[in-house]
Amino acid sequence: MNMQVDILEHFSQFSQLPQEKVKQLIDWLSQTFSYEPKVGILGKTGVGKSSLCNALFGKNVAPVSDIESCTRKLQEISVRVGSGNIKLVDLPGIGESRERDLEYKDLYSKHLPEFDLVLWVLKADDKAFSSDEEFYHNIVKPHLKQGKPFIIVLNQVDKVEPFREWDIANCVPGHQQQKNIDAKSKSVAEKFGIDSTALIPVSANENYNLITLVETITYALPKDKKVTFVNALKEKNRSEEAKKEAKRGCFEALGEEIGTALLGVGDLGKNIGKTFGQAVDKTSFGKVVNCIPDNSVKKIFSWW
Repeated sequence: MNMQVDILEHFSQFSQLPQEKVKQLIDWLSQTFSYEPKVGILGKTGVGKSSLCNALFGKNVAPVSDIESCTRKLQEISVRVGSGNIKLVDLPGIGESRERDLEYKDLYSKHLPEFDLVLWVLKADDKAFSSDEEFYHNIVKPHLKQGKPFIIVLNQVDKVEPFREWDIANCVPGHQQQKNIDAKSKSVAEKFGIDSTALIPVSANENYNLITLVETITYALPKDKKVTFVNALKEKNRSEEAKKEAKRGCFEALGEEIGTALLGVGDLGKNIGKTFGQAVDKTSFGKVVNCIPDNSVKKIFSWW
């Protein structure tokens, strides 16, 4: 018998489950979607961290200044998402002075373990990243838990030479400019010792390649935290691929919860979760959600 059919049949009888099990599942859903994913935004002063946040989420969620550093202390910025929030943690920019960098070491070390995802923002037209590399290898890297998502954002690529090649009408690099961006991306990834897929070249001001960044972040986040992040995005940055991945993660986590916590079948919950993860089409999702007697949960998925 097809596992997909079994799952939908089970949900069609949702209201007949013991009340405590219904409550257990509803509580899990509520906790999952009211959780505030924490995204740490790191990097030197002037690389465009605040501008990047504003470009991604479509609102002035972070202060921007062309004169001086806006973030001399840790700033937590909550972006409202339905019944919950996503929390952007903007850490002070390094590179202002050696004394200030020493002061920031303890601050970074304290908060890095709290993040669900770390974004390190670099300015693409900078000639050298020695202070970034030193701070990353000596302070950041040792405090990243094994497997914690880490992505380098190479921002302001529209300023990479020859910058006059930038196609203003289509917001894309020119031919030689693209070659130089690719070479810079490869070089930076090697210096930081990360896979090239974890480095995304963008221009926040030109809205260039933000969708690729969003999709990379969505795939990197834990499965039960993908939806909240995608919900918070500016509509034009919320690609079909990102939405599909968020739904897959939600279904998989939900299936595991049912199989493990509700049905008490141990590892079978993972198999059920994978089957749920494949059921990302709108019709199947609607059949499942409509069986859940909680309107607040349904509202979370309005964009689905």
